[in-house]
Amino acid sequence: MAGMTSASHNSLRRLLSFLGLGKRAGESDLLEPAELARWYASLAPEERAAVSRELAPRVRPRPTRDPATLPAVATGRLVFEQDGPQGPIPLHHLKVELWDRDPGAPDDFLGEGFTDADGYFSIRYDPADAGAGDLPDLELCFFEPQHTFRKDGRVVESWRRIGSERGPDDHGGLHYDFGTLRLPYWEYDPTTPLARLLINEEGTPPTAYAPGRALAMLKAVNPIELIKRQHLLQIRLGRVPSLEKLQADYPESMTVRMERQAPGSSRGDAFFGERLLNGMFATILDRDPEVPGDPCSFRLYYPWNAYEQDGVHCLPDVDVRLRLEEGRVLPVRIILGLREPGATAPGSPITRRSFTPADGADWEAAKRIARVSVTLDSELGNHLAQCHFNVEQYAIAAHRNLRINPLRWLLLPHLREVVLINQSANGFLVGPSGYVTRASALTEKGIEARLLHLMGSYDWRGFVPAMPVCEGHRYAHAAQLFWKLLGEHVDAFFSEHGDEVVAQWGEVRRFSDDLVAHSAPAFVCRYLRARVVGNDAPWFVRSERMTLDEKAAQPPPRAVSAVTETDSPQPGEVESLKQLCRYVIYFATFRHAWANNLQWDDAGEVQYACLGLRWGKNGSLPAVDDPDTAPPPDEATEMLWISWMLSKTSYGLLLANEEEDVHPRLVERLRAHASEFSALGLDIRTVSSRINI
Repeated sequence: MAGMTSASHNSLRRLLSFLGLGKRAGESDLLEPAELARWYASLAPEERAAVSRELAPRVRPRPTRDPATLPAVATGRLVFEQDGPQGPIPLHHLKVELWDRDPGAPDDFLGEGFTDADGYFSIRYDPADAGAGDLPDLELCFFEPQHTFRKDGRVVESWRRIGSERGPDDHGGLHYDFGTLRLPYWEYDPTTPLARLLINEEGTPPTAYAPGRALAMLKAVNPIELIKRQHLLQIRLGRVPSLEKLQADYPESMTVRMERQAPGSSRGDAFFGERLLNGMFATILDRDPEVPGDPCSFRLYYPWNAYEQDGVHCLPDVDVRLRLEEGRVLPVRIILGLREPGATAPGSPITRRSFTPADGADWEAAKRIARVSVTLDSELGNHLAQCHFNVEQYAIAAHRNLRINPLRWLLLPHLREVVLINQSANGFLVGPSGYVTRASALTEKGIEARLLHLMGSYDWRGFVPAMPVCEGHRYAHAAQLFWKLLGEHVDAFFSEHGDEVVAQWGEVRRFSDDLVAHSAPAFVCRYLRARVVGNDAPWFVRSERMTLDEKAAQPPPRAVSAVTETDSPQPGEVESLKQLCRYVIYFATFRHAWANNLQWDDAGEVQYACLGLRWGKNGSLPAVDDPDTAPPPDEATEMLWISWMLSKTSYGLLLANEEEDVHPRLVERLRAHASEFSALGLDIRTVSSRINI
């Protein structure tokens, strides 16, 4: 028992004491059976092995028997609850155990097996194992695989029970067919065009948060929960706090601190450009198509007029032109496509107005509108769609299909819990009463359309993080480094386990089939069809975008490309699978961390950046100094609460590897480059291994 902690040693001694083994003089039995089971389950694998070694000489072993010689057999088939286009979908490679159910007494294990590729199982057993004079009361138990990694990278497998099915009582025959059993296991939600998990209103998801996450959430939220509650109570009582008082009650954000130390510093042109490069807004900067051949001119465009709006908030099309000057990216022109106040329909008539730094107060107002626009796009695009919902579609397909393929050791640590946090977002952020719906110009219908278009533009094939546009583009430099290290990690994994990945390629095909079938239709807007599809368009950054020429076909193909369409890999498909793995881990870790963890910095001040601005008096543009155009106090305090909660809640960190499910090689590889990431503004210790906030 070398290497065991004193607490573990005491736990083991108590277990052995209950069993009458290793008991000290004068000690009594300490554990009830249920407590014994809990203690044993809490032991580490090496501690369980120590218990087994201690018990082995004292327990009469059951003679080893050839299952083929056992007289009885139980058969059946497991399928998903929802059918596919060709009928029932088999639940392949699940572990199935057969037990004699004995109410009030320990159950008797009869036998085990696995479902085959078509979901069928056959378990041979001996009815006599139910006990003398007892006919077996049959029951099936179903298990999915779990894993952890040892420090040396070796895998430790375990099984998690996911369900059961009662069979007949006092079964005296030698054959029983359970028939076709439908399990509601990682089902797709048929009511949405996105690949989302079906969770019934009163149902329990097929997964759960790690226990430590709840404490992390309480630790992050408790300091500000009372602040928000106090504000909402004051509002209900008619004692509405000013935005200044409301802001001051919360911890000081980055932009508030900047304004206290140097007024105007967070509102300047240089800071505007810096946050587009390195803030939560960090996104792709295309070259300016109107300045062909100029490597220093850039453009950002947000087509909000394409979506239904509430008519209350001002959310114009935003076209930002920027220029690289002396190592800094500066805004030089902002073009707004303004609807009339009250207009709600997609494609409403707009009036275009152009602003430059020479326009003084109007320029500052235009920058504020642009800042709100990129904040909303970051929340819906960089954060919710590209990370949360994008990763969810890979999580569902992986959990449905990867069981005996070692690919799950590589992917599943980064796909756990995302469906749970996304379920919370369904009502908390989006939906009819979600915060984004209430606080922004987009209606519920407008948000749904925007998310569908975004999801229709994401694909793993060909993805590479865009190159930096300047030395100060810290986000892009960090993305390049992280992508490189992920590539080394994935290559090393396939060098170690690639043969078995190929041997179980049938699971890869089913994984790929589910991904493609349930992804959104590919979306290529009219502008890109006219200006990029079929054209050279050197101004357009293609590295992070799907292959437009392929996805612009009619009828639209699915956004996610297939890895394979066969049960054995064709030339190039193993490399495609490696690319997909690298892509998924990148968005579940680095990209989500960058977008999420900076929310308090970039969305921690109501007057600096929010999700929606209201029209000014008489339908005028929202002025910088007009408090009536800012979010009302109830939305403002909720915004600050959300920004803090999202940025400050952290559990499941890559370098901490709390569940020991991430290969230690990736942990050490990232830790070895911690100083390089730090120089680029990223504390690698704050990057989570999965999306759970």
